[in-house]
Amino acid sequence: MLAGFVAGTVCGQGTFQNLDFENGSLIPIPGDPFGRVQFSPAMPGWTGYVGTNQIDWILHNNLFLGTAGIAIWGPDQPPDFFNGQYYVVLQNPLGVPTDVPAISQTGSIPPTALSLRFLTADAFAVGFSVSFAGQQIPLSYIGQNNQFTYIWGGDISAFAGQAGELRFRGSGYLDSIQFSHEPIPEPTVLGMFAFGALLLCWRFVCRCNPTA
Repeated sequence: MLAGFVAGTVCGQGTFQNLDFENGSLIPIPGDPFGRVQFSPAMPGWTGYVGTNQIDWILHNNLFLGTAGIAIWGPDQPPDFFNGQYYVVLQNPLGVPTDVPAISQTGSIPPTALSLRFLTADAFAVGFSVSFAGQQIPLSYIGQNNQFTYIWGGDISAFAGQAGELRFRGSGYLDSIQFSHEPIPEPTVLGMFAFGALLLCWRFVCRCNPTA
């Protein structure tokens, strides 16, 4: 486990809000057959999209099986899965390019921020693209938060103190977005060795099984 989400590394939210998804109110949409709730009260500060269409709803403790959407989970989910009581899931189960979900909000990054970090559920391939003011932020795997969640992050030092739109687009679990004083760590020798061993193993499997 990597102790990456500790108070000493965090430098506040700037003018962004609700980066941990803990500050919302779940207001049901009357008569909704899917049990959806109103987006703005559930996700204060955020705007939700499916493709280019802004949405005014968000699923609660539920997922669509064949339709792209956004869901908020909690507070009665496993308490150790993510930090706090709530986390968000962006999903595009059929992989339709025009239906990719996204959440965004506009604010100012803290002037001393060097990196943006967040939790997700995949250690091998983050499902999101992250941009600020329309500029893509390359992401790196940082480490493990607990047995279920992993820390990813990107270098945002070039945008410190600036105002713009922060956008997460794609599919996956998302929680605890943080601006940090700490830079994105360089890949360790051990980590590079492990990646090299994985790549060699994959090439060996492909050579033995050409259909792999």
